[in-house]
Amino acid sequence: MGRRIWDNLGSMVLALVLAITVWVVATYEENPSIQGAFPEAIPIEVINKPEGMILWPEASEEVRVTVRAPRSSWEVLTPNKFRAVVDLSGLTAGVHEVPVQVECLDRAVKILEKKPEKIGIRLEERREKEVAVRVEIMDSPPLGYVARTPMAIPPKVMVSGPASMVDQVAEVVAQLYLRDARETVKRSVALSARNDLGEPVGWVEMEPAEVQVQVPIEPTPGYKDVAVRVIWKGQVAPGYRIGNISVTPSIVTVVGSPWAIKNIPGYLETAPIDISNAREDVIERVPLNLPEGVSVLGDQGVLVEIEVMAIESSLTVQRKLTIQGLRSGLWATPSPDTVDVILSGPLPKLDALRPEDVRVVLDLFELGPGTHKVEPTVIAPEGLKVESVLPSTIEVEISVAPPPTPTPTPVATETPTPTPTLPAPAPTATPTA
Repeated sequence: MGRRIWDNLGSMVLALVLAITVWVVATYEENPSIQGAFPEAIPIEVINKPEGMILWPEASEEVRVTVRAPRSSWEVLTPNKFRAVVDLSGLTAGVHEVPVQVECLDRAVKILEKKPEKIGIRLEERREKEVAVRVEIMDSPPLGYVARTPMAIPPKVMVSGPASMVDQVAEVVAQLYLRDARETVKRSVALSARNDLGEPVGWVEMEPAEVQVQVPIEPTPGYKDVAVRVIWKGQVAPGYRIGNISVTPSIVTVVGSPWAIKNIPGYLETAPIDISNAREDVIERVPLNLPEGVSVLGDQGVLVEIEVMAIESSLTVQRKLTIQGLRSGLWATPSPDTVDVILSGPLPKLDALRPEDVRVVLDLFELGPGTHKVEPTVIAPEGLKVESVLPSTIEVEISVAPPPTPTPTPVATETPTPTPTLPAPAPTATPTA
């Protein structure tokens, strides 16, 4: 009896082993294990950095891994399923080789190899110190002005970073360009840490990173900036007006005895510029009228540009319509057959305008018999602008034969008396404001 039980038990164990073997083989064939290099690098995270220490340079490190995993795991494997860390627990200041630890959230993934196995890191004590700010003026004020002692607000900043780098910082510099300023400069300026040789020091931070710099700019005794006032004589041609007047430079620096400078007003006049009958811009270099004992720094004259513009006006002309594009065999009757055209432009051009210089065209291209609404097109001389056409739309009746001419009804008439006909007045331009 006991022997029979043991024989049956052995058969059952053998059957179980065979079943497990078959299941393993079937599973492996369906979802085989694959070994290979994961194609993407995994960023390395630093953990447990000792307090008061700085890791530098803080270059980003990455690790690549070779793994073995079922095909189903490979199909969904991404970098964010891995975590690579270096643990700095218990490390002191100095250079260290720290092992890279990599794990995968998918427990079916086995990490076989990682490159690199270790990374070199440098730990330094974090240090800070207060350093004075020196303002460095990079250019000079204009001639006739002087820059006084600059001031930085705040006058000192806190520099922090790795001890070896902070120890090199001898000064903090704020570089400022005056850019031809003629009055006190107030500007926010970024800071730069420098060593004893004036070279930049990296890997440090400054708090604040910018300061407000103030530099008083004052005129030098015996110098003065004055504006230039343009003087002209004569009148431009009829129908024209003066537009913009520009002078280069618009401000000049004069030098002389303190008494002479004190008596100069805030401007100097140019020699008169003749603009008589000018029809175009007048551009001349002219001297300045200087008081005795006073001279100009730099160029002794100024360049003056006087813009001469035609006066703008408007004009209304009445013109008959010109038909074009009408197919052969058709007849067009526009209503009305004349339009009013309002033009604007330079007064001399309007004064010289003749009625025949303006054409109003009604384009009937591809239009067949029937009633149509057509917008007329105005052809005007160059330099004139068409402001409006009245009416803006013309009704046109197109037919296959001329419209019938009404037969007049006979009436008794008397001997006609000749009546003089006044010629139509020529269009007159009306200046606009």
